[in-house]
Amino acid sequence: MNLEIKIDLLKKVYIFSEVSEKHLKEILIHCKEKRVTKGEIIVSENELGDSMYLILEGEVKVSLMSEEGKEIILSTLRKGDCFGEMSLLDGEPRSANVIALTDTELLELSRESFLNEIVSNKHIAGAILKVLSMRLREANERILGLMSKDVFDRLAEYFQKEASVKGRELIDGSVVFERLPQSEIASIVGSSRETVTRAIKEMVDKGMIIASGKQIILKKNFQNLLIKRHKERYG
Repeated sequence: MNLEIKIDLLKKVYIFSEVSEKHLKEILIHCKEKRVTKGEIIVSENELGDSMYLILEGEVKVSLMSEEGKEIILSTLRKGDCFGEMSLLDGEPRSANVIALTDTELLELSRESFLNEIVSNKHIAGAILKVLSMRLREANERILGLMSKDVFDRLAEYFQKEASVKGRELIDGSVVFERLPQSEIASIVGSSRETVTRAIKEMVDKGMIIASGKQIILKKNFQNLLIKRHKERYG
């Protein structure tokens, strides 16, 4: 991947959004590329963290293991997303596992280089606070969502988000996207595989989606049918 593309990706990361191109080039000098294969653990919960990663290509999941040994997926990250910034700042152990969902290319920045850049550039210091507040807000919204919405609604919200990020619009206005295994989806929406299977079947029966192999097709009237279901259930 050439320098210009890497700079463009760095600019899209909140912590580097206010950094000049000159400083971005200096940061890239201290970065190294890393390639991981599907299923490979990139960072492990509780290991000491000394680097931050930017995804150049591919997709990863951020997860924790519950006391019962069940995986809880906190989020999925894609090209242009970053992770590991918490450990860069405090030097504490990693707060979660990050595992490659696909073959993935990463750009790695060490803690030492990162802190040097913060000291020399006040914009980075301010921008990192923006990232942390955004991540905290997203986590709070996710917790509130898990508490206030049923599995069907959480699944619908997840499908809509996936469609907006990964989807391809079809000629009839429907949107198709590749789906994760249902066990992974269940972890993301905070439910069991069996409950997610029932919710998907209900969506299919209501004509909201088509579940075809590894693909989900959101029908054009998905949102209208979702609103109709809410009215039927909640008045």
